[in-house]
Amino acid sequence: MTSIISLTFDDKTVLAALNQLARNFTPDGMRPAMMEIGEELTESTRKRFATSTDPEGTPWKPLAQGSVLLRYQQMMNEAGKGYRKKDGSLNKRGLALGERAQRASGRPLIATGELSRGIRYQVTDGGAGVEIGTNRRYAEVHQFGATIRPKTKKALAVPIGDGTMRLVKKVTIPARPFLGLSGKDKTTVLDILRHFIAESLPR
Repeated sequence: MTSIISLTFDDKTVLAALNQLARNFTPDGMRPAMMEIGEELTESTRKRFATSTDPEGTPWKPLAQGSVLLRYQQMMNEAGKGYRKKDGSLNKRGLALGERAQRASGRPLIATGELSRGIRYQVTDGGAGVEIGTNRRYAEVHQFGATIRPKTKKALAVPIGDGTMRLVKKVTIPARPFLGLSGKDKTTVLDILRHFIAESLPR
């Protein structure tokens, strides 16, 4: 015969504490913590575009020389009259813009800033989870890398080092991961959860 031992706690303080924990650890109760985690990880992810590094701190593969030159030319071509003298040469503002353009042209994934601005978080599972990502369709290509081949033409036109274009059968885009948790991110998440648990405990 199997013996069954049953213990019942009827202490009001203990019951009140358990009930409070149960309320706080529902998905809806965890929503504030998930939102805080989402905000922190969104900001952390966006900073990777400024440092050109993946979640582990490894630098992204630099842009090809032709891409750098083409981007610089495009940025400088967009400079209006306020950046040029009457003879067409750059004025003081134009030279400063040129320096900024030169620095920016060599950094991957920041041509328009759309990818960085598109980083968002979304609370999931009714409040029990959170996801970080973007709805930009080209994000997957940059996160994982890709090989691009022409769909309707025989070749693709790509910039080369001297600023001219060359026809190629395919273009390989290297992976430049920007989504993921760094060691610091993991510490941040754990700190938020520890604080949430501590705040949930009755006093």
